[in-house]
Amino acid sequence: MMVMFRRSRQQTPRITVGSMADRAISRESNLRYIYHSSDINCSNQLRMRKAPFFRLCAIFRERNLLLDSIHTSIEEQVAMFLYVVGHNQRYRTLQPIFRRSIEVISRYFKAVLYAVGELRDEMIRPPSNHCHRKIQESTRFNPYFKVNVLFKQRQPIDGTYE
Repeated sequence: MMVMFRRSRQQTPRITVGSMADRAISRESNLRYIYHSSDINCSNQLRMRKAPFFRLCAIFRERNLLLDSIHTSIEEQVAMFLYVVGHNQRYRTLQPIFRRSIEVISRYFKAVLYAVGELRDEMIRPPSNHCHRKIQESTRFNPYFKVNVLFKQRQPIDGTYE
């Protein structure tokens, strides 16, 4: 007959970094500082003023391109995306700012990137060939503009034709 004994181990004390409620409160206060303080602060942090930021979030919400999760709002998701794109930052540098894990930041970055891609037809215009009149008439820019036009028409610069 075999008797199994459970080894009694001493429990190691857990490392606590703060309760979930404390982290949520500090996260909310940080987000309030980013996009509820002033236009200057919002444009410094997100590279976008408050009104266009909230309008963009409203477009994502109306078209169901992004959804609020239990712990993360659409505004926070878009703010993480804009911070990465606007400052050319890595996910690791966003951890202390937004108090999220790298995996969560990566997941929401990809979701917002997909949502921005869905708005590509409305938000992103292809470049036009039209040149502003001020550039065409200026002696400062005119030589460069002529070279550009000649290359577009596939004609030699010296004016000779084949």
